[in-house]
Amino acid sequence: MNRTLAKLIAVVMIVGLSSSFFSIPTFADSTNELETIREQRSNIKENLTEAESEIADVIIELETLSKEIERVDTALQENQKLLSETENKVDGTLEEISILEEEMKELEKKIEERYEILKGRIVSTQQSGGKISYLEVIFGSQSFSDFISRVSAVNTITNSDAALIEQQEADIQLVAEKQATVFDKLDQLNELKAEQEETQSLIAQQLEQNKEQKSSLELKQNQLATLADELQIEDSTLASLEGEVKQQIAKEKEQREIELAQAEKAKEAAKAKEQEVAKPAKTQVASAQDNSVDEGKVVQLAKEEKKESKKEPKKESDKKESASNGKTFTVTATAYTVKSAGGSGVTSTGINLSKNPNAKVIAVDPSVIPLGSIVDVEGYGHAIAGDIGSAIKGKKIDVFVPTQKEAYNWGVRTVKVTIVE
Repeated sequence: MNRTLAKLIAVVMIVGLSSSFFSIPTFADSTNELETIREQRSNIKENLTEAESEIADVIIELETLSKEIERVDTALQENQKLLSETENKVDGTLEEISILEEEMKELEKKIEERYEILKGRIVSTQQSGGKISYLEVIFGSQSFSDFISRVSAVNTITNSDAALIEQQEADIQLVAEKQATVFDKLDQLNELKAEQEETQSLIAQQLEQNKEQKSSLELKQNQLATLADELQIEDSTLASLEGEVKQQIAKEKEQREIELAQAEKAKEAAKAKEQEVAKPAKTQVASAQDNSVDEGKVVQLAKEEKKESKKEPKKESDKKESASNGKTFTVTATAYTVKSAGGSGVTSTGINLSKNPNAKVIAVDPSVIPLGSIVDVEGYGHAIAGDIGSAIKGKKIDVFVPTQKEAYNWGVRTVKVTIVE
C-alpha cells in the first residue's frame, strides 16, 4: 500500500508539472499535443481508479479494525470488572483473617485459662495422696498435646476435667482449620488476581496496538482521498485543455482549407496572367500544373540569382532600376527551413525544398502577393512566391533558407519587396 501511495504522489507531481507547460497550440503540432493530453488523462484515470480501490480496501480494514477494537475494549472492561471483584474478595479475606486472629487470641486465652484450671486440679489431687504423681504428669510432658494425652490416661481425673480437656482439643482443632482455610483462600485469590492483572495488561496492549493501527489507516485514507481529489482536478484541467485544443485544430483545418482555396485561385490567376503577358521574367516561373512548380526552373532561378550577385555595381543598379518599375512596398519578413514547410518539405505550390535546398522561395499572403509571382526581396534577392503559411497574413512574408542557423540569423526584419511584372 505504501508503494502505491508513493506512485500516486509521483503521478500527481508529474502531471501537475506537465499540465503547467501546456499552451494553446497554434501550428501543425496541435494533433500531437492532443494525443499527449489524452495519454495524460488516461494515466490519471488509471491511477484514480487505483486510488479509489485502495480507499475502499482501507475503509474495509477500518470497519474490521473498529469491530476488533470494540471487542477488545469490551473484554478489557469485563476483565477489569473481574479484577475489581477479585480485589474486593481479597480485601474481604483479609478482613476475615483479621477477625480470625482476634478469635484465635480469645481461644488461646481460654486454652490458657483451662490449662491453669487443670494444672491446679492435678496439684490438688497429688497433695491429697493420690496414687499417681500428677506433678510428674505435668512436668514430664514434652508439649501441651503430650500433656493432654498423659492427663487423659489418668483414671482419677473427674468427668468435668475430661469435658474440659475435650473442649480444649476441639478449640485447638477449630483454630487450626480456620487458619488453613483462610490462608488457602488468600493464596487462591492472590493467584487469580495475578492472572487477571496479566490478562488486563495483554488486553490493554492489544487495544493500544489496534488504536495505533486505526490511526495509521485513517491517515492513509486521508492521504489517498487528497491524492484522488488532486487527480480529479488535474483530469478536469486537462479535459478543458483538450477541448480548447480540439477547437484550435478545427480552426486550423478551416483556415487551411480557406488558404488552399485562395492558393488555388491565385495559381489560376497567375496562370491566366502568364498566358496574357509575355515577359523575360516569365521564363523563371514554374508552370503550376497539377498543383506543382517546375523544380528545374527553381534551380535555374537560384543560379541566376548567384550570377547576378557577382555582376558589376553598374549592372546591379540597372537591375534595381528595372525592378522598381513593379509594385514596391514594405513587409515584415521572417525565415523558415525545410522542416517548417508543413513537415513534408514540399510547398503549397509543389516545390520540393528538400531536393532544392538553395531555392529562392518565399511564403506569402496570396491576397497581397499572388502565388507564382517573381518578387525582389531586399537582402534576399529574387524569389518565387511559391508557398503560404497560417501565420503569414497581410504584409508579411517568410523567406526560405537552407539551415536553422541562417533562419536564426535572419530573425525578424522589415524589408522592401518589389513584385516584378
